[in-house]
Amino acid sequence: MTYAISGDCCADASCVAVCPMNCIHPSPGEPGFGTTDGLFIDPRTCIDCGACADICPVDAAKPADRSSAVDVQLNASYYKERPVLDGLDLDTWEPPRFDRWSDGPRRVVVVGAGPAGMYATRELLQRSTAEVTVFDRLPVVGGLARYGVAPDHPVTKQIVETFERIVAHPRVRWRPSTSVSVDDLEGRYDAVVHASGAYQSRRLGIPGELAADEIVAWYNNRPGARRPDLKGPRAVVVGNGNVALDLARLLTSFQGPDRFTEVVVLGRRGPESAAYTASAYREVEHTKGIALRYNTTPVAWDGRALTTADGDTIAADTLITAIGFTGRPIPGLPFDETRGVVPNDRGAVIGKPGHFVTGWIKRGAQGGIGVNKACAQETVRTLLTADVPQPA
Repeated sequence: MTYAISGDCCADASCVAVCPMNCIHPSPGEPGFGTTDGLFIDPRTCIDCGACADICPVDAAKPADRSSAVDVQLNASYYKERPVLDGLDLDTWEPPRFDRWSDGPRRVVVVGAGPAGMYATRELLQRSTAEVTVFDRLPVVGGLARYGVAPDHPVTKQIVETFERIVAHPRVRWRPSTSVSVDDLEGRYDAVVHASGAYQSRRLGIPGELAADEIVAWYNNRPGARRPDLKGPRAVVVGNGNVALDLARLLTSFQGPDRFTEVVVLGRRGPESAAYTASAYREVEHTKGIALRYNTTPVAWDGRALTTADGDTIAADTLITAIGFTGRPIPGLPFDETRGVVPNDRGAVIGKPGHFVTGWIKRGAQGGIGVNKACAQETVRTLLTADVPQPA
């Protein structure tokens, strides 16, 4: 019996490293990694060893007889037009890479305990002898993995348990509920890794709109989050990514006097430009009360109806925008306002020696939880092996 990977895949890619047959793709560096609907197991070469299931942090890898028929079919379909790779022939694997292990810096600080910060901390622990201090303004680790994943996706949230083990490492000093500035850190550490994320919602600028980050924080019980002013029974969610579909699904699940009976998910471009994954679409495809509409640009909302650029109106008691996230400037570091990132070269902050970035604040708000692993590996490799300037 072969294995299959489900739609709960976080693209952490730990399974790729342990697979003895090189049958899990797309792997980091291959086309499609971070943009496809997770990873897939080739049933033609899988030997049923179970190594992927043992290491998967979200239990997405399962024997085919315990997986849904849809997941089994999706895994097989990914390889339908691809040649069979001989896992025993090392020439079919990616070229070997011998990363230099280094004593490196003795004291490193990581600012942010979300996925990017946790993966960076793990890389530092594995590839150096550094003591790592981790700061986060929240009282717990996890960041968007804890407070950004839909609450009805508990399997994906399991990865937080991995992050909790990282901060419990004897070489990690965990400093929760603590905000620090660049000035606070100058001269105290050999290197600083900023992993502050990009959790601020982009907005359309329509008066009265609710931003996705407000609602996501509230329904995940993030500390300090308040209940947004949600009014039913009709809502419009502008956006064509996973967050927009999650919001629509959760709104229609609400019970009580403010329940939503109709949610229109509005894409400003066509379905060919949709950013949601196939698994997210399958969750709403047959959900009563949810309609997807494309090629529609909203221009105004009066509290009862949304007016579009072509003059149509759509009934809406609530307007929500879920059109992506952007990073916030970090005082003391350069910032690209257009991209919402800190300018960097493979993670090294340009013009600020000793400072590094990883995650969404490095590359922009794209890619799921697991994609941060490869991103952090690049940053830590730069920190430990490149000709970096003088420390902070």
